[in-house]
Order: sequence, then C-alpha cells, then structure tokens
Amino acid sequence: MKRSLLYLTFLSVLFIAPAIADVTVEETTDAEYLINAGYSQVMAEDVFMQKNRVNGKSIEPLYEKSQNKLVKICKKLYAYLDPSIDEPDRLHHDIKPSPSVSDL
Repeated sequence: MKRSLLYLTFLSVLFIAPAIADVTVEETTDAEYLINAGYSQVMAEDVFMQKNRVNGKSIEPLYEKSQNKLVKICKKLYAYLDPSIDEPDRLHHDIKPSPSVSDL
C-alpha cells in the first residue's frame, strides 16, 4: 500500500511539475524570446516599441535596416502609389480618433 501510494505521488508530481513553470509577461514580451519562439524581427520590434510606449520609455528602433539609395527611392515611390503599405513610422505617429486630411 505504501509503495503504491509512493508511486502515485511520484507520478502526480511528475505530471504536475510542468504546469508550475513560471514565465512572466516581461519574459514573453522580450525581443529575444519572441524571435526564439518563431516570430519575425519585425514582430519583435513592434512588441518592443509598443511596450516602451506604454511604459513611457524612449522609442527607438530595435534593429537598424541598411539599404542603398535606389532601394529607398523605389520603396518610397511604391508606398506613394499604394497607400495600403505599412510605412516604417507606423508606430511613431499619434492616432487621432477623428479623421482629417492627413489621413489620405
């Protein structure tokens, strides 16, 4: 009886132990954690910038993107022709609830 109770206790601890794993919100919103979990660098940067905005910290890009001038010109031209494209400053603007001419 004691032996079966010991085995039962051991098995219950074995199955309950992973449920007690402690992962905080700070850890799950860390850029390195997100990239290791399979998210892209852009997603990690967006989460990092939103977290800093909420906490009142300075907002700077997490990764520097290096491109030559021709690529920059082509992207700006394409973004001008297609307004549905996400601009790099999509997180750096103030969102106003009422529409205005600058939204066009």
